[in-house]
Amino acid sequence: MSSQRYFVRTIFPTVLLLMIFSALSAQATIMQRLEIEELTRKSTDVFYGQVMATQTYWNADHTRIYTGVQVRVFESFKGAARNGETVKVVQLGGEKDGFKMDYAGRPEFTTGESIVLFTTRNRQNELTVVGLKQGKLPVNGQTVTREFSGLMLLERSKSGKDLQPAKPASTQLSLSELRRRIASVK
Repeated sequence: MSSQRYFVRTIFPTVLLLMIFSALSAQATIMQRLEIEELTRKSTDVFYGQVMATQTYWNADHTRIYTGVQVRVFESFKGAARNGETVKVVQLGGEKDGFKMDYAGRPEFTTGESIVLFTTRNRQNELTVVGLKQGKLPVNGQTVTREFSGLMLLERSKSGKDLQPAKPASTQLSLSELRRRIASVK
């Protein structure tokens, strides 16, 4: 086989894939796609509520910026959060004193928005979002949206052995369907 054919058949596709992967990974965080049931299993607290306020702050060493999100709980699906209670969710990233700490797939919060959050407790016993944007689902009326921008998702192949790219398109489901899927997790 000529060296030109070898390059076109063997090396060029590999180089092309590496270039595409590099371009995508520069703009996205790569992680496994988590279905509602998996998010529920990984979470200590799952609840539906409204963002009341956000506050950014530095850690004690002044090396990281965090965003604290105050959420009034409308409905608790799992965990210690109670209806009517306001809970604080802490997320790495934000903007403070002219500095911005950000990463692809970081959930962002807007005061007044209605959301379902899948959270777990960190070492300081603070609630944090599970699965980056996968763990924050905006709610509009009775419609819940799964939005994946900034994430390059992988899922198990049908054989269950390999990971392959997943379709990152946003999806919608009803709040009652979400309740049913969360409740189905034992």
